[in-house]
Amino acid sequence: MIIRDFSEQDNIKIFDRNIEESHSDYNAQGLDSLYAQEEKHFWFVARKEFILKIMRKYIAKEEKIIEIGAGTGNVSRYLQKNKYQNISVGEMHLNGLKYAKDYGIKECYQFNLLDTPFENEFDAVCMFDVLEHIENDDFALQNINKSLNKSGKIVLTVPSHMWLWNRDDAIAGHKIRYTKKELINKLESNGFEILKARYFFIGIIPLLFFRTILNRDDKSEVKEIEFSNDISMNAVLSNALLFISRVENKISHLLPNIFGGSLLIIAKKNDPI
Repeated sequence: MIIRDFSEQDNIKIFDRNIEESHSDYNAQGLDSLYAQEEKHFWFVARKEFILKIMRKYIAKEEKIIEIGAGTGNVSRYLQKNKYQNISVGEMHLNGLKYAKDYGIKECYQFNLLDTPFENEFDAVCMFDVLEHIENDDFALQNINKSLNKSGKIVLTVPSHMWLWNRDDAIAGHKIRYTKKELINKLESNGFEILKARYFFIGIIPLLFFRTILNRDDKSEVKEIEFSNDISMNAVLSNALLFISRVENKISHLLPNIFGGSLLIIAKKNDPI
């Protein structure tokens, strides 16, 4: 159920026109860099392949899904190509939703999760590397709970471990990197029952730790120019890391689940908030 009025622009349903491009949770300038790299950079490719592998076990293809904080809609496009046809995207920045339209996503909603226009609407809400941007993550999870129908599910990925914090986290507008225990406790306290919790990007932990050392966050204010930093990677290195990540994705069930560069959790709505 949509509980608020909206306007439309370019077939995008708009609920909040007052969101600034420089929003502290995520600066809209970063979406242009994402769009340029999401089909090339190993991290984006390996992540969506891992998401699909796990989602297939818990989310039926006919279920009504929304990806919130979808950025350009790249992951939703990938899921759509893999038979998840009833999928829509939500994003607070219009430039991201215009990219999503170019990707062929039909249902696009512009809104702020902290003022959700939905109630008992979706079978599944997906948020891929979004929750860590939101200062009041408890309230965000409560609004997701509210947006889900009875027994609806949430699918989350987040960056892991504060000991991997680096300048890129600050530029991206991250507030935290989670541990599995922290996020499980947070979900359970906001009305969810955990179905799956698994670290991934385990094999590249040495590289991520090396990045933390070389790219320390000096805690200074992020400069405007940093939001447009080039995130491209040498193609040979990217392909090598993609190979490593794909091997890991195939055998992830055999690996220890104690650390990783990222964390994926699927949980079921247990109690209405």
